[in-house]
Amino acid sequence: AIAFLKSRNSGRPLFMQLAWPNPHDPRTAAEKYMAMYDREKIPLPQNYMPQHPFDNGEMAVRDERLAPWPRTESEIRRHLHEYYATITGLDFHIGRLLEVVREIGMAENTIIVFASDNGLSVGSHGLMGKQNVYEPGLKVPLIFSGPGIRKGETAALAYLLDLFPTFCDLAGVRPPEGLDGTSLRPVIAGTTDRVRDTLFLSYKNV
Repeated sequence: AIAFLKSRNSGRPLFMQLAWPNPHDPRTAAEKYMAMYDREKIPLPQNYMPQHPFDNGEMAVRDERLAPWPRTESEIRRHLHEYYATITGLDFHIGRLLEVVREIGMAENTIIVFASDNGLSVGSHGLMGKQNVYEPGLKVPLIFSGPGIRKGETAALAYLLDLFPTFCDLAGVRPPEGLDGTSLRPVIAGTTDRVRDTLFLSYKNV
């Protein structure tokens, strides 16, 4: 990505999507990132449980095989340690990329968006993965940064499918008809605090 940015035709607009593999398991962070965390001091999730209280139909799916039952505190801290260290490594490399964006003069007319396709339980409710309808698996980060985007946070409800119409809106391009997503530009601009009142989320039949 860095090589592409340095060699691209600077007279043309660009859209770049980077699908980072981290922090997906198997998580193998560099030792310098592992050393930044004291495993024994990593707090457990507030809703940590050794065992999920009922069979939700996905007790043996791949993510749930990453740790034995019952989930012990030490095992969850081990996973969280690797998870945080891997994210820290990813953060370092994103920083390298953003520094190049500044160096080549793109920062003043480029919008950066960071998002994830899913969250993870990692001990919440006694689960490890995303194959459920609890908030840790469904809620994802969504960060916009760039010219004209004010600092702050919002409680506006959003889907990842809102990203495409939002990109179109921010770029001054009319989005195609028939999209299910809604532009988040009014929220980003601060002209409204929401674009919808409810979300509908599901995972299979649970």
